[in-house]
Amino acid sequence: MKMLLKSFALLSAVLATACVSILPEAAPAKPRFHIAAADGDALAGEPLAFSLVVDDPRATRVYDSVRIAVSAAPGRIEYLPGAEWADRAPRLFQTAMVQTFEDAGRILAVGDRVAIPVADLVLQTDIRRLEVDVEGADAAVVSVYARLSNGKGTVYAARKFDARVSAASTKPDAVYSAFEMAFDQVITEIVAWTFDAGADARANV
Repeated sequence: MKMLLKSFALLSAVLATACVSILPEAAPAKPRFHIAAADGDALAGEPLAFSLVVDDPRATRVYDSVRIAVSAAPGRIEYLPGAEWADRAPRLFQTAMVQTFEDAGRILAVGDRVAIPVADLVLQTDIRRLEVDVEGADAAVVSVYARLSNGKGTVYAARKFDARVSAASTKPDAVYSAFEMAFDQVITEIVAWTFDAGADARANV
């Protein structure tokens, strides 16, 4: 009986080892990248007497995704295989802008349409490019067209913001480092422009 139990235990151990050995190893998870707010302290100043809705950014399906777009040739988009955004890129961009406005502390009421359904001014953005450009020198490219309106059809100001930051390579960490600088530049410029254009718009109402 003891010999039978020992044989059964040995067979069980062998089978368990065999089961473990034939299972494929899990692939390491892709790094997921976030879009950080710009330095709000650098944008601080006198309080402004208007409320602001930061509308959902518009983007084509090429960029409205967790995948990181790569421009390999004119009109040709691929996607970075080794990393992805932590959420849809336009959503991350919107959140980063709202946080930058909040950190600057010049507008008491600022947020998306869920947080602030009605406001004095509306910031609308169209994401035209958000990609790694690998034609020639590798670079992170961010291009955003912004409009400041009353949300009812009257546009007070509009402008395009562009940033192109060289990347050391197309490896995920190098790409993200370049995107960080590109987004910081674009978000800082959009927020500063909105403060100025918004103050002018309200003064002329």
